[in-house]
Amino acid sequence: MSTGSEALNRTVNDWLGLISSGRLRLPSFQRGTAWDRRRVQSMIETIVRDLPLGITLVLHVGDEEKFHSRPLETAPETVVTVTEHLLDGQQRLTALWRALKDNNERESYFVHIPNLDDNPDNDDDRMTVKVQPVSPDGEGGRKPRWVDDPVQCLRQGLIPVRLLDPDHDDTDAWVQKATAPLEPGDDLTDIVEYKKANDLVRTKRDHLNKIIRPMRETVKHFNLPYLRLPASTPRDVALSVFVNMNTNARPLTAYDIIVAELENRTGRRLHEMVHALNAHAPAIGRYLSVSEAVLQTSALMQGKQPNQRGFYDMDLHSFAQSWDSMTLGLTRLASLLEESGILDAERVPSVVPLPVAAAILAQAAPDGDARAVADRLARRYLWSSFFTTRYENAAATRAAADYRNLRQVLDGTGTEGDVSVFDRTQYPLPTIADLMAARWPKSKRTLSRAVLATSTYFGARDFADDTKVSAVNIRQREYHHLFPDKLLGDAGIDSFLALNCALITWKTNRTIGRLDPIAYLEARADRAPDDRDVRDRLESHLVPYERLANAGPYPDIKGEELRAAVKPDFDAFLSVRAELVLQLATELCDGRQPHLRDVLDASAGREEVR
Repeated sequence: MSTGSEALNRTVNDWLGLISSGRLRLPSFQRGTAWDRRRVQSMIETIVRDLPLGITLVLHVGDEEKFHSRPLETAPETVVTVTEHLLDGQQRLTALWRALKDNNERESYFVHIPNLDDNPDNDDDRMTVKVQPVSPDGEGGRKPRWVDDPVQCLRQGLIPVRLLDPDHDDTDAWVQKATAPLEPGDDLTDIVEYKKANDLVRTKRDHLNKIIRPMRETVKHFNLPYLRLPASTPRDVALSVFVNMNTNARPLTAYDIIVAELENRTGRRLHEMVHALNAHAPAIGRYLSVSEAVLQTSALMQGKQPNQRGFYDMDLHSFAQSWDSMTLGLTRLASLLEESGILDAERVPSVVPLPVAAAILAQAAPDGDARAVADRLARRYLWSSFFTTRYENAAATRAAADYRNLRQVLDGTGTEGDVSVFDRTQYPLPTIADLMAARWPKSKRTLSRAVLATSTYFGARDFADDTKVSAVNIRQREYHHLFPDKLLGDAGIDSFLALNCALITWKTNRTIGRLDPIAYLEARADRAPDDRDVRDRLESHLVPYERLANAGPYPDIKGEELRAAVKPDFDAFLSVRAELVLQLATELCDGRQPHLRDVLDASAGREEVR
């Protein structure tokens, strides 16, 4: 979409006039000033030397401001009509304004003229800009006191940058004071000497004026060009342009903009709201960036896409009013994920469907049969999203479409058949071959992590200490090769497959070497009471015990002979585990909460038939 932007010229004098009159203001979502002294020095030096500086961006306001606004830092608050919003260029214009007005309580800027400096050691090759840190002296002045003493400034060859302000011409007064010590005293009675001294002072003052006044003219007429977006530019387009042009060390986010806009429109402080939510429901933060999640979920609840454009289009009054229900939805989402054995963000197969599920849960009944219906629908939706390719492309658009259809299912105005992610013709579940090819789940591949999620669904009891995986101990678990990496590597077989992975504690996942699978598993079980216990621990990860127990032995063989012995066992193991995973995935994608024994028995039954 073309904005019809214009490239225009504007002098520093005109920029300062707009700032001082209040016609140019900052949208309130702009953060504070961030430039350091070095960058301010460089900018002033560029202007004084009349070199190109760069371009700014403004939005023409027209009849009504699109955003709440504020003056530039230290600029006056006025009641005139605002004509422009400064979208990009805040740092340079604020720095220039404050340097020329000399109203920065921490620093003051000077132009150093080498041939005016009494100290020959300070003879630079050319004019430079210098900064002097300052602080209050407790008596209404500043320290060091020389910064406000024209005589001492002149001795150092320093011309205050404030003298270059086009709005105020203090040049004559400053020059008079700076050269006052050169004036002949009353004790000089010789008329010739008196005239000579007077001529010397006049010459010095003329010389200073010839230095300062051209610099003033250079600053006054310096061209600071800008792009202007027309008043007809849509609000979301203006925001997107602003975000894309923002060049701070930490780029502005949509969340930063909503923070300012929400406070201006409703008086609510989003930072405090999010902080309180984190304190009340810390589990949400295990899965999502809470600041991002509240925007995505709220956008969906308002029928917007869960992306930047949707955030900008939100009704912020509605956002504030629905805060409690939205946060309840996120809280219920976190509980549902934990109940499903998905315990942190690192192991969530895909974050795309999470705000959709939260938005559904936010608007569902809090208890009773209606809650069970909503929970089942959310579970079915999440697992279907994890095990299909629904969100590989156009994720935000598809998430919004699925939310609308899911909402209609809960309202009774639609059916589950209308929800695209449930369409097994368009979005089928993976095949056994797909599961066997899925890569190591430490990557961010959705299917790989979905496979891992099924392995923790039933508690994933540790092979050695028998503890179930939990939100507390998940960080102590490691990605472990069921068929040892060393064994498969020696056999020339890829070991980094999702089906060859289980999460176990770091103490268990050590010194495996090239042992046969069942040998090291029994050793790692730390003298478990019996084989049944070892079996139970493996099966809680959906690991087929018999396929490991029957693998090997692999005596001291190498190369192709080792590969020929290991590969059939490994392929058989992968195939049976893939059946277990697919059986559980099918149940979960139908919204059910199966028991482990049902999954094992169903898979065993199919294997017997074969």
